Amino acid sequence: MEIRFREGISEVIATTHNRRPNAAPMGIINRGSFHIAVYKDSHTFLNIKKNHQLVANLVEDPVLYVRTAFEDLEPESFYFNKEALILKDAYAWVAFECSVHERPTQKSAIVELAPVRSAVLQRPVMPANRAFCAVLEATILATRYEFLRDSDCLRRIDEYEHVVRRCGGTREFEAFEMLKRYLQEASSSKA
Repeated sequence: MEIRFREGISEVIATTHNRRPNAAPMGIINRGSFHIAVYKDSHTFLNIKKNHQLVANLVEDPVLYVRTAFEDLEPESFYFNKEALILKDAYAWVAFECSVHERPTQKSAIVELAPVRSAVLQRPVMPANRAFCAVLEATILATRYEFLRDSDCLRRIDEYEHVVRRCGGTREFEAFEMLKRYLQEASSSKA
């Protein structure tokens, strides 16, 4: 495999499909083997259960991470390559075969991932950016807040906004504003 995942959790945008393409941010866990934890009521899980496939798209756009966490992308955002569903904005991708391990008493399942093919479409060389990472962390917290309603998530999101404002650029600012709009909509719809 041409693409290497660091030990720990690497954030990607996972694509799956059934009748419609689906994209969602996902953390691929590498502890000697690859797996993800996924909510059983998500489109991602239902698609994996049906097709036993997932594509990890490596993407540098923070707006895309926020959008895919809270909305469906247009079908024009994807293309198929040898039956792998790939985001047009990906700079690289890895297709995985999936084995599902449901945990009966839990809201999530563990999915083991076995890489089957990959491609590097372009080779961006970019240093780490704290604002990009802060957007990713805030997005993860926002999805947890939406599911768990833990107010500590909101406090931590505010802390990440400070990092974005200090270290980010135009796309990080746009992504964070979008994230705040999603949170406001979720709060007002639940009220």
